[in-house]
Amino acid sequence: MTSRLRIERLVAGGDAMARDDDGRVVFVEGALPDETVDAEFVEEKRDFARARVARVVQASALRVAPPCRHVADGCGGCDWQHLAADAQHDAKVAVVREAFARTGKLPDAPIARGAAVGHDALRTTVRMAVTPDSRLGFRRGASHDVVGIESCLVMHPRLAELVSTVGVRGARGSRGDDPAEVTLRCGDATGERAVWSHDRARLLGLPDDVATGAGAIVHEEVAGVRLRVSMQSFFQASRQAAELLVDAVARASRGAPDRAIDGADGPVIDAYGGVGLFAATVVPVGVHTVVVESSESACDDARANLRGRTARVVRARFEQWRPERAGLVIADPARNGLGKEGAAAVVATQAPRVVLVSCDAVAAARDARLLVDADYSLVGAEVLDLFPHTHHVEVVSTFERA
Repeated sequence: MTSRLRIERLVAGGDAMARDDDGRVVFVEGALPDETVDAEFVEEKRDFARARVARVVQASALRVAPPCRHVADGCGGCDWQHLAADAQHDAKVAVVREAFARTGKLPDAPIARGAAVGHDALRTTVRMAVTPDSRLGFRRGASHDVVGIESCLVMHPRLAELVSTVGVRGARGSRGDDPAEVTLRCGDATGERAVWSHDRARLLGLPDDVATGAGAIVHEEVAGVRLRVSMQSFFQASRQAAELLVDAVARASRGAPDRAIDGADGPVIDAYGGVGLFAATVVPVGVHTVVVESSESACDDARANLRGRTARVVRARFEQWRPERAGLVIADPARNGLGKEGAAAVVATQAPRVVLVSCDAVAAARDARLLVDADYSLVGAEVLDLFPHTHHVEVVSTFERA
């Protein structure tokens, strides 16, 4: 079924929102605000429907031809390439504002537009899939099918070199019917490269400098600190993204330019601390830090990255960690956010200041509501654009205990 729709706005998740003749909400993939489109329905429920653009009848002034040719091939890696690059950040701020107002019931939340990375050739970690003819590519949107690529608009040049040279043999996923997956990572500062075949498929044509396997390590430099990052450990999408995020978290943690993180009120808790990025860059040397992280490889990396500092690394799910009194909590949970258990653990630390890093607008708003209900006040939220040409957003929110 196809219907003509007038688009209202972009929403969390990247789709646009419209309403059909009955007033039902329709989420439309590939549309932009103020456009009129003919939309093909792909899912219909009583309360909402999903559709994709079949034809743009009246285009937005912000609509552009996708700069990467593989979008036309069906590559689903960058879902906002049809939106002008200089409009993407403002669109993300608007999505976050709506999420805080609707989901968080915080319509007056002080939300600011933060920094943004460049739009091309920055990503130092990419997870790719393997085509039936043993090439590297990305999945189609909402599909297991893989589109082979020869170039990538957002991939770091050190990784882009590998896409055209690496082949994969025995390319089936762990379930047998899924494509095999491969993670590529490099250090922008060091030039080191590594490739990890998740399904033990054989990698062909690798240059001699490329380390391989789940245990491979690259090093990166952020805010003047050299960091070890294992292939199985999470790290920010690019060095530039990590630099901007560290700067935003450092400013939020201090609260004022002349205020220091001194540990006087208790240790800094780096929750979901990963490889120790914030503990190693934001927290001054000599201030006691407790890194809480569930990944074994990330904990190993954090111990290496924090060697010589007053830091303790605890391998545990933060939600199950036994809270201790803290002077500051920095929390960087996964996409689904803190949730009730994570928020309860934060509150139990009695920290006078909490800095929350969220990579989903709705999760940021939901977690903000949980902390506000626990007698924290929202000081501000900063929206960073660290994932160009996609709807993905980073929000750094600051809370103070009432």
